[in-house]
Amino acid sequence: MDKIVVLFVDDEDDFRVLSILHIRRLLRDAELEFVEARRPQEALELIAGGLKPDLMVLDYAMPAMTGVELIKRIDEEHPDLKNVPCILISGYNLEENLTGELGKRCAFFEKRIDVKTFYRQMCEDIAVRFGLSRPGDPSRPT
Repeated sequence: MDKIVVLFVDDEDDFRVLSILHIRRLLRDAELEFVEARRPQEALELIAGGLKPDLMVLDYAMPAMTGVELIKRIDEEHPDLKNVPCILISGYNLEENLTGELGKRCAFFEKRIDVKTFYRQMCEDIAVRFGLSRPGDPSRPT
């Protein structure tokens, strides 16, 4: 399997770096390449420069633009990325706002839940989306 390119956009440096470390540890057998952005504008610049992520992990609450607004901008400016799955993360419960096509495309995870559960759920979603395991497969993530 080719590397899965993950665009991870979060303005909280500590959270972004620790999340990537935990995901790599939990999905250690997966070929994951992370590209980090601190701001939505930085993510747009990376994509405009040719980045083609296989998955986007976006914080909801960021300065200047929310994660949902960022997805919409990416879709408008780069229609070839319109089907790229995303994981929206937030300290707020926003799941009810993910409706229509966006709701089908995005998984939502609250940062406030137990850290171990948060990373396990996020990794399970990644593993299922990319065929690394099946839903409910107890062998993944490890």
